[in-house]
Amino acid sequence: MTLPEPSDNPPPFTEVPSFAEVLVSRLRQSCTPKVVSWPSPAQGPSNSVESELDDDPLPAIEPTEAAPPATLPTRRLLTILRLAATFVSEQALEPLRLRGAVTILRGIDVTDLTLVTEELKVACHEQGWRVLVPSVSEGAISKTSAERFLREVDRSLDTMAPVLILLPFDIALPAHLQQPGVASFTYAPISADILLGFLEAMDRAPEDVRAFRSALPEPTILARLDTAQAAAALRFGSGPDLAKRLEALTGPNPDGPRLEEGFSDSPVVQAARRVVADFGAWHRGEIGWSDFSHSILLYGPPGTGKTWLARAMGNSAGIACVTGSFAEWQAAGHLGDMLREMRRTFAIALREAPAILFIDEIDAMGSRTGDDRHNLNYRTQVINAFLGEMNAIAIEPGVVVVGACNHVDRIDPAVTRAGRFDLKFEVPMPDATAILAVLRQHLKVDFPADALELLARQAVGHSLASIDAAIRAARSEARHTRQPLDLAMLRDQLHLTSADESREVLWRYAVHEAGHTVVAAALRLGTIKRMSISRDGGQVASQLVIGHGVLTEIENEICHDLAGRAAEALIFGEVSAGAGGSLASDLSQATRRALMIETNWGLGDLGPIWMPAPETVLLTDEQLRNGVRSRMEAAEERALAILTTHRANLLGLAETLLQKRSMRADEILPWVHAVQAHAAQADEVNPDHDKGPLET
Repeated sequence: MTLPEPSDNPPPFTEVPSFAEVLVSRLRQSCTPKVVSWPSPAQGPSNSVESELDDDPLPAIEPTEAAPPATLPTRRLLTILRLAATFVSEQALEPLRLRGAVTILRGIDVTDLTLVTEELKVACHEQGWRVLVPSVSEGAISKTSAERFLREVDRSLDTMAPVLILLPFDIALPAHLQQPGVASFTYAPISADILLGFLEAMDRAPEDVRAFRSALPEPTILARLDTAQAAAALRFGSGPDLAKRLEALTGPNPDGPRLEEGFSDSPVVQAARRVVADFGAWHRGEIGWSDFSHSILLYGPPGTGKTWLARAMGNSAGIACVTGSFAEWQAAGHLGDMLREMRRTFAIALREAPAILFIDEIDAMGSRTGDDRHNLNYRTQVINAFLGEMNAIAIEPGVVVVGACNHVDRIDPAVTRAGRFDLKFEVPMPDATAILAVLRQHLKVDFPADALELLARQAVGHSLASIDAAIRAARSEARHTRQPLDLAMLRDQLHLTSADESREVLWRYAVHEAGHTVVAAALRLGTIKRMSISRDGGQVASQLVIGHGVLTEIENEICHDLAGRAAEALIFGEVSAGAGGSLASDLSQATRRALMIETNWGLGDLGPIWMPAPETVLLTDEQLRNGVRSRMEAAEERALAILTTHRANLLGLAETLLQKRSMRADEILPWVHAVQAHAAQADEVNPDHDKGPLET
């Protein structure tokens, strides 16, 4: 067998070519059928083997020369070459069969366990060691199987017979075997030399070996290939086509998302870019693994692009993206099956390293600290297992963990703390800038910039997932109608009405949200992070100042809660139902604060008392109900007075929001400053004018 030319850093087996040749020869012998001949009747029966029936003797079976070599099975040949690269030489195996020797072959994918076990019989058929391997059922190692395997490993130490332990990714090496006396080998990954050795053995070596090597992905990327992937690629080529197939299997998706394009400059995207940049610096050896944050938790409504962002991180970093979710793990079956799938996902990420591990639906694990005691034992075991996997992967360099959920408040605090997830970012519904970036990324046709900007503003309120689906549907419509893709098709798919048809509704929403912002600015309640309006309503996201919990601060917050209603009353002469509705509504927040002043915080007319179930008391106690109502009416009147003073800024901000549909902190800040400057002038004239805590 002609061996491939050595690379700059060849794997060990190319230094001793005869070992690879010997193993391939043994494999070829095991795969070559023997030709047998049957004696003719004239020759008579042979004196070797006879049937139990005296009158019907079996003829002798006499082997002849071996038949022409059979085609070597692809996966078996790859396994043999990887074993050759692992053990280096026949001489390296000598100490492993001595009395008392313990050898560990680690880093084996569970799907390769059977192959490795069988090919060890071919490659090392005279070693005399006992091979220990965990049993595999339905492509995975169950918790029971892993425990049984580790018990068998411990029992093997009772004798001095040499033992070889096949340790898959899914099972951690016991601590008592992590000592110098135990020989440890890592199962060699797929490499350029192994691929060339395969092609040589199959008489398909490329004409230009150096060109083939240079066309292959880099070694760390090739090492991500599992046996099945490599076998599938090797089936269809041996030259440049093979290199392209391997690149497609292992490299980042060239058509997938990238952080460099298709994303706005939001805080979460900035954080993702920093993680990718730090990861690159670590990979180049410029910083240590512990010198940067390599875990991030993304939370927010469904369809906001959390999965898209994780994939973009992998593509921008040029590394694999391994995905898993609690829903997928739980679908595997009972608790043991679920934990097995969880461990397997983490093991795959370690095998694929460097890689992004994206874990979705983390909030499905629940919490051990809640009031719900149903299935608490199940949740406790799941959370403990997840914490163990997070701890283990944190100390293994090369895997960046990205988690995603809709409800971060439902996750056990031990999971969200620093060290498990260092960075935590909300991924809100996309604003016009983020939508415009996605439209530019996906629409390859040449639409005018102002038309795309208008569409992005009109689409505020839609998730990135719904926009992506609308683009696909519009393209399908264009294909079937044999017409060019038109922005009108996208508007139809997104159910967008014309600007004139929706302006009246949107104007009320804009006034309502501007009312919140103006009052927050006048009372210096904190920082407004973003504002948005759509056909489905409006939203103001703010970061309130952490105060002292005194009555004045709580009353300021109630005033802010009711500022939207007050703005509608001021501009339209009547209020809508937009302030009420769900538990997260303005009226709900204001009512609960006013109620807790009286029943929980000891700051109201009832004095220093605490009541359980205050909502129930509110329904039955008319005096309490009237007190809460009076407090809220006073807060709404106060908000109305503030907005009357700042009417010009209220209308100006609402008009801007109506035009933009979404505004970020830097766009809102000039209006905040204008309100506060006006309030400062009012303070000079009237020192008793409303004041709040200083903005930070």
